[in-house]
Amino acid sequence: MRTLSPGGLASRLRANAATLFYVLVALGASAPAWIVRHPPLQDLPFHMATLRQVHNYADPAYGFARDYVLNLGSTQYAFYYVVGTVLAYVVGVPDASRLMMTLYLGGTVLAMRALLLALGKDPRLCLLVVPLLVNLLFLYGLLPFMCGIALMFGALALAVTYVEEPTPVRGASLALAALALFYTHVVPYALFGVTFLFLFPWSRPKQWIAAACPVAPSVLAVAWWVFLSPQGQKSSSALASALAHAPYREGLAKFAQWSIDVFRDSSDEWHFIALGLLVIAAIGLSQADPDVAKPSSRAMAVIPILSTILYFSTGDWLGDVWLVSQRFPVPALMGLIPLLRMPGGLRGACIAGFSIVLAASSTLNVCRHFIQFEREEVGNIQGAIDAMKPGKRVVGLMFDRASEILNDSPFVHYVSYYQVEKGGVVQFSNSGALYWPVRFRPGHYPPPGGKPYVGWEWYPDRVPIEEIYPYYDYVLSRGPGFSPPPGTFRLAWHEDPWFVYAREDP
Repeated sequence: MRTLSPGGLASRLRANAATLFYVLVALGASAPAWIVRHPPLQDLPFHMATLRQVHNYADPAYGFARDYVLNLGSTQYAFYYVVGTVLAYVVGVPDASRLMMTLYLGGTVLAMRALLLALGKDPRLCLLVVPLLVNLLFLYGLLPFMCGIALMFGALALAVTYVEEPTPVRGASLALAALALFYTHVVPYALFGVTFLFLFPWSRPKQWIAAACPVAPSVLAVAWWVFLSPQGQKSSSALASALAHAPYREGLAKFAQWSIDVFRDSSDEWHFIALGLLVIAAIGLSQADPDVAKPSSRAMAVIPILSTILYFSTGDWLGDVWLVSQRFPVPALMGLIPLLRMPGGLRGACIAGFSIVLAASSTLNVCRHFIQFEREEVGNIQGAIDAMKPGKRVVGLMFDRASEILNDSPFVHYVSYYQVEKGGVVQFSNSGALYWPVRFRPGHYPPPGGKPYVGWEWYPDRVPIEEIYPYYDYVLSRGPGFSPPPGTFRLAWHEDPWFVYAREDP
């Protein structure tokens, strides 16, 4: 039986204690996913409803199979929903959605730590990512993309260790991580792929085949998606138009908006300023310290450089996918962390201590705003859902969709919460998009019989009554604004700011 020396045992205990500490940091960073019942993420109801459709597709109680078809084989988001539906068997759909948010919030911390360790860097630098986790894209609810950020850093950690010392286990782990990353979101996968090219052992030709094998399955998946899937073909054909020169002055002005500007007040900006000062202090205090990082650290410059280039050189749309250039400021900022150095000795302990304080303060600040949102703005959405029978057709008209607390429109997709609990058909729905995991069956699109025009959900006053009556059983409205003609809908339930109108049958 193998025994450890006292020194080896002490080292193992220190390593276990450090791992436990970072796990606790990751759990703390995930608090915004659990602190309120309705986190103010704009697309969260979308994703939660889609997860319900995937998980309960064949359940007649929800009636999804009548109007929808699964599209998991052609979607870039397959990993998110496959993992989510597995989790839903254990904890249910709402908590599975929260766990997927935790995969991003806590997983990014742990993945960044793994990457820093693989690069020979001080793992305490991963604490600096916590104030960047709740950004505008997270607030918009682009959850597959955000989960892809965590998987990207984790896949890079595996890539560094595998290229350095290839083993079958490391190769298999890297292959699974790269494949999962591609089927989570194409943007983080692209950043990973270009970075991997700089990690590749080009100076050692004998290792080329071994180094390339783990990423080959994901490259084949890319080829299949680009050339054989409808969404991949559409995205590829639209790529040239997406690569358009953006107004650089406008891009510079909006960089903070698309990264750190989350709340209406200035608390998020002050936390970012504190983070910037802390980074400058770490850079200054580490001067003249020996650099023990591995040469592979140089490749990490690809992420912030490429992200910055793509931010200024792409437009808003790629086919029917919105917010293309706006996705790059966040990985640009997070990608700077592996390039930093932690000072040694007491100087490093001070930087780490301030990093812990800043991480805790920024997370508490997010939780405070989320709680304020739940208490002051959500209202009795559950009462509105309870007032509608299950398995019906419900249209959401969000006349009052914005928040006075956060810089997004968290209520624009709240009609999807009806579908989470009671199934049926809701609109606005992203099920008309080629890339969505669940699509309307041909011939089962709600009026006008196809995908709604761009901006449909943002302008409820433009939706004609002919698109609403007599197809929908209910109208869920936030704020006054819906005035149905006589004989179409009647007010069935009301508690400010929510209104439920029921169809009047002839």
